[in-house]
Amino acid sequence: MSVEEEMEKHGFRISASCAGKASYTKWVNYKGKRAYITVTDPSEENLPGSLDEPVRVVTYDLKSGDELEPGRDISSLGSYLDSLGDGET
Repeated sequence: MSVEEEMEKHGFRISASCAGKASYTKWVNYKGKRAYITVTDPSEENLPGSLDEPVRVVTYDLKSGDELEPGRDISSLGSYLDSLGDGET
């Protein structure tokens, strides 16, 4: 299964920012607020290319775009997805 298929299985879709930077994005409810999670490579410039690559995960407020929690650097995309279980964030 490709990275994109694995991400879709967990509810993420490819999205691009106004600056044209791609990320995997998932809409969530975070402590009662509408929010979204982004998953990128550690530089936040590119999509992860494999399940073994490290990733940066950030949760943002949907309205303001402000970070709701500090970004987390995860050792691999696969370990992040494993931590989600069945659709958890």
